[in-house]
Formats: sequence, structure tokens, C-alpha cells
Amino acid sequence: MMKRILFYICMLFSTFFLITCSNKNSMKDDYSKQLKNDVSSGLNIKISPNYSSFNSFNMTQDNIKLKMNGKILSLKMPIYLEKNRYYICLNELIDQLGGEMNKNDNLLNIKINDTSYLIDLSSNIIRHDNNEFSIKKTLLNQNDIYYITFSDFSNMLNLYTRWDKDNKLIDCKIDGFNSTNIIPYKSKTNQVGFIRFEDVGLNSQNYSKEYFEKLRIIANYMFQKKMPYHIAWISRYVIPNQGIDNNPLTKNNFEMAEMIYSLDYFSTHDGVIGLHGYTHQNDNEESGTGFEFGKAQPSTEIFKEKIEKALETASYLDIPINFFEAPHYEVTPDQNKIAEKYFKILYYPFNDYGIDKADLTKPQLSPYNKSSYYISTPLDYIPIGKEELALAEIKNTDINKMGSVFFHPSLENSFISLTENNNIPEFNYNNNSILKRLISILEEKGFDIIKVTDI
Repeated sequence: MMKRILFYICMLFSTFFLITCSNKNSMKDDYSKQLKNDVSSGLNIKISPNYSSFNSFNMTQDNIKLKMNGKILSLKMPIYLEKNRYYICLNELIDQLGGEMNKNDNLLNIKINDTSYLIDLSSNIIRHDNNEFSIKKTLLNQNDIYYITFSDFSNMLNLYTRWDKDNKLIDCKIDGFNSTNIIPYKSKTNQVGFIRFEDVGLNSQNYSKEYFEKLRIIANYMFQKKMPYHIAWISRYVIPNQGIDNNPLTKNNFEMAEMIYSLDYFSTHDGVIGLHGYTHQNDNEESGTGFEFGKAQPSTEIFKEKIEKALETASYLDIPINFFEAPHYEVTPDQNKIAEKYFKILYYPFNDYGIDKADLTKPQLSPYNKSSYYISTPLDYIPIGKEELALAEIKNTDINKMGSVFFHPSLENSFISLTENNNIPEFNYNNNSILKRLISILEEKGFDIIKVTDI
């Protein structure tokens, strides 16, 4: 009798599983059919705008060149640069790519090389195949002449981009980030882990021309691995003795636009962005090297002023901020109390009761406001020149501690080569890189890699 009951229970679960899978596949098929129906609907009206009647938008124009799959686009309509984001005429882009765009009420139906895209103007959603994402900036429209931010257009076509600031050229490959051989990360324990990419900012040095392109390659790898990551952003990068002050509140240029484009890319590809101080320096120090707070500058008034300036910069640029990291972890207890008024996540150890009192096993609730959390990095980081020693130490770490580590992206420079194939930009990312080896160790240990916002 018991065997018969168990048999029927197994049959019931099997039937439920099959129905669930069938429903999921059916939903995907329905989604694809709906998209095709929307695109091929007889209600669609082909958009044929009158460019000669276009009145310029009240934004700064900039002369840049776009290249798609090896072909320089012949764009006649003005290109705008507003708060370091490029706005480009969508109609012209589609036309130059040999596509067509139709309109059905609040839907823009786009077809490029037999690939269909649907832009819902009422909800600001772009749909493609079984995927959809929110538009970062609402499309501008003037008599059916539509302008889209380059970030949103890039997201729609899955562009791999190479920014040449010397020639003001953005070289693109459509579907350039497609990867099929990256196996998603799998955790084995409930012990959480975090990865943070450190000191991300625009320094305008010649050696850093490939910096953001390589960082986007790293971010895409993390996205393909299904591993969330964190960006510690220095919002205003200064090098006083060279006269460099990259302040996004006052500068609006090609170089700055690549940084904002990259931040947009991170936030739409599982990245979490936080503020790493404001300038990460004092006096005549270079950003990224100097101490900004703590013993070097204990003033609470200056601390508050800089926090608010950094947040103002992020708000002006529409960059989502989800944590704060004190440069070099140097911060006074009074400065911590101020930081807690602005942030729920303080991504550094709570050392106010002594460096040995920081909780390395889990995010630590603040004893001050009882709502903010401090997150330590017990795995520390990988210093240049000591990579093997640092990786070995992480491999032998105590699993009871969080798998929390920060990483300088420059360590990957020699492992990422930027190439071209038939005049189209490509890249190669060595599987033996420091970051990929670090990830393998974290996976071996079994850490559950999450976002700080998940706590």
C-alpha cells in the first residue's frame, strides 16, 4: 500500500514539473510571437521623417564619428552631448544600418537584418527576443524624429565599443559581447562573498586610454559568470601638479562621456556602483593615492561637504549610488556617524571600537543608527608583484569569514588584448588571468557571491 502511495506522489510531482516546464516554454514562445505580431502588425505606420524641418534641441552639439561593424556611418543630423551622454538620431542610425522603423501608437517597431526590436514609449522598455530592459533616458521626439542615448542604443544592439578620443571615434561591433563558453558561478555554502573593483575613475593619462574598455570587458565577464560586482567610483579625479581636474559638474566632453557610458554599462550588467570618497586625495596628492578623511582630514564639516558634493555629482549624472567606501578605510567615528545619515551600506570595516573588533564573518550592523551596515574585506586585496602569494593566502582562508575581496582592474591589463578582425574591434581575455584565477578559488571555497544591496 505504501509503495502505491509513493508511486502516485512521484507521478504527481513529475506531472507538475512537466507542466511547469511546458508553461515556461509556452510563455517564451508567446513572448516571441507577441513581439513578431507587434512588429508585423498591419497597424504599423512606416516613419518617414522630414529632417529639413527639424529644430535643434537646446543641448550642446558635438562632432563625433560612429563606426558599426567596420563601416563609418554617414550621419547628417546633429549629435548632442548632454551631461556627458551622447544623444543620436535613432531614425538615422536605423537607416544607416539598413533597417526600418515603424510606429504603432506608443510602440516603435524596429527591424535590422531580420532582427526585431520593440521600444515601448509609454513604459520606456526595450524588448528583444525574450529580453527586456528599461531605457536609461526617455527618447527625445520632434515630429517623429527620435533621439536616443548612445548607452541605450548600445544596450539594445549589445554593442562592443572602442572609444578613440584622439579621433573622437566610437568603433562598434554589433552583438560583440556574445559568449557561449563561460560557465556560471556556483556557490556551495551560505557564507556570503563580495567583489569590489577599486579606484575606478577618469585620470586622463596616456597609459589609461584602454582603461574603461578593458573594465567593460571585465564587467561583461562577470555578467556572463552571473557574479554581481561592485564599482568603487572616484567621481572627481584630480592630479593637481598636472593641472588635471576631471569634474563632471563642469566638464562635458568625449573622454568624460566614455566614463559615464561605462557606468551605465555596469549598472545594466549586474554592477553596483558606490562612491569611493569624493576626490580620494588631499592637497596636492593624486586621486586614488591620497588619504581623504580620517587622521589626514578629521574635519566633520569637510567630510559632510565632500559627501554632499559626491552625491550631487552622481545625481547630476543620474548614476545610481548604493554604498560608500572611505578611501584607504581611514575615517573617524564622528565621520562614520555622518556617513550613516547618507548611506545604508558602508563598504569598509567598522573599526570605531578597535581594528580587532570588526566583524569579518558577516555584514555588521551599526551600533549608532541601528540601520546601516559595515562590510569588511577579510580577504583583503591582491597587491601588484605579490599575486601568487595573495592567491595562495585566499585559497587557505577560513570559510567562516566572508569571501569579501577588492581588486584593482589594472591587474588584468596584460591578460586582455584588444584586436581587430576585418577592421572590426574584438578582444581576447586570457583564461589564466589573475581575476579568473581568483574567481576559481572563490568558487572552490564555495562562497555565495552577492550584492551589498542583497543584505
